[in-house]
Amino acid sequence: MLEAAVAVAAIWLLTKLTDVATTDWLRFAALIAAITIHLTVVRRAEEARRNEASGPHIDLTSVWTFAAAVALPGGLAVIATIWMRILIQPIARRQPYRFVFGTASMLASTLLSWALVHLSGVSLAATGNIPTDLSLVLILAIAAVVYWLVQVMTVAAAFKIVTPNSKILDFLGSKVDNMLEMSTLGAGAMLGMLMTSHWVGPLLLTVPVILVNALLSRAGERRTHLERLLREQEQLHQRLAADAHTDYRTGLLNTNGLTEYAGRLAERCRLDGEPMTVLVIDLDHFKRINDTWGHPAGNAVLAEVGRILREKLRPGDVAGRDGGEEFVVALKDTPVAQGVTIAERIREAIGSLAVPTTDKHRNVVTLYGREIQPPEPEGESLQAISASIGVAVIPDNGPDMATAQHSADAALYKAKENGRNQVRVAGLDIPPRLMPAPRQDDVTKPISSRSA
Repeated sequence: MLEAAVAVAAIWLLTKLTDVATTDWLRFAALIAAITIHLTVVRRAEEARRNEASGPHIDLTSVWTFAAAVALPGGLAVIATIWMRILIQPIARRQPYRFVFGTASMLASTLLSWALVHLSGVSLAATGNIPTDLSLVLILAIAAVVYWLVQVMTVAAAFKIVTPNSKILDFLGSKVDNMLEMSTLGAGAMLGMLMTSHWVGPLLLTVPVILVNALLSRAGERRTHLERLLREQEQLHQRLAADAHTDYRTGLLNTNGLTEYAGRLAERCRLDGEPMTVLVIDLDHFKRINDTWGHPAGNAVLAEVGRILREKLRPGDVAGRDGGEEFVVALKDTPVAQGVTIAERIREAIGSLAVPTTDKHRNVVTLYGREIQPPEPEGESLQAISASIGVAVIPDNGPDMATAQHSADAALYKAKENGRNQVRVAGLDIPPRLMPAPRQDDVTKPISSRSA
């Protein structure tokens, strides 16, 4: 519809070219030369700007087309606009249908502006009459607004048809882009008035327009570089934040992360009225592993325990290494019976480990859990891995994470005293005298780790 209406108007104006004066042909030739020089020189920079644009791209070609609408006969304005579109196509690389629609939109803007200026009867030359001269400013301002509105509305309507779920405001361009377009139209109005007094006006404006285009390209490059730096800084900040809460040896939370995230989980469960089970896991005779086979062997065992906890727990649960060989787990929306089941699964998984590592003399050895029979001749001495687990539940064993962790830790002591490699529940089989009260400075801080 738009293309057909514009084509009819353009053809009608082209038939009137027989009445064009020689001066108008000179103005037209200078404008065509300026358009050609401008788009040839800035081709690479304009390609980069278009590639970086996230929405509608605003270029500087309106300075030429609006000047044509102001100073040239309608037919010549049509030819100048079409020539500009032909030169811009290798830069924009639009599909044929988009090229035709864009050209029709540009011609519609140019022709409506041309009609408003030339049919108003206002003189483009100074008359000395203040009201008459000021009326020219008003007409040119209205023509510029019409030019801009036609461009914006046709492009926005086209995008809306292609993407029905989008909002038209998304395709109107940013405030800065539209300010640039209005500034360009203002320069086009001044160029049109200059062309009416001397035909070389477009040639005088060619270099300034090219320089402005170069400045815009440079500003775009710097903005892109700054955005990349900001993204990298944000990623680095996220990595540092993650490292500050992560135990690098196991991949679990460290003490700081455990305090923060487990505390949040406990508070959320409290507000929702849901139970939360706390597990305190301690590797049995872990010091013996370090003393017998060396710290690399102990580190390998810790890493495998971290892997087990990551695999056995749900996404919303919290697990961390609370220093040394002690681990703490917070199970959201978990009553004590379900928590005991999960604790038993973790204990059995740890007791079924086979951890390849090296001893103090860098000989390859495999350490096994106490739940399996090693195939090596010295298998009994390699059965070194097991865990004792204490279980407590919020709110039965305390209203917050710190108190519940103290209760689970007391249950862990009971498991150690009764032979290790077992799960014990706080409050069920622990005398009150074995329930350590949390210190005042431990209300928001988990208890420190200790050796088995």
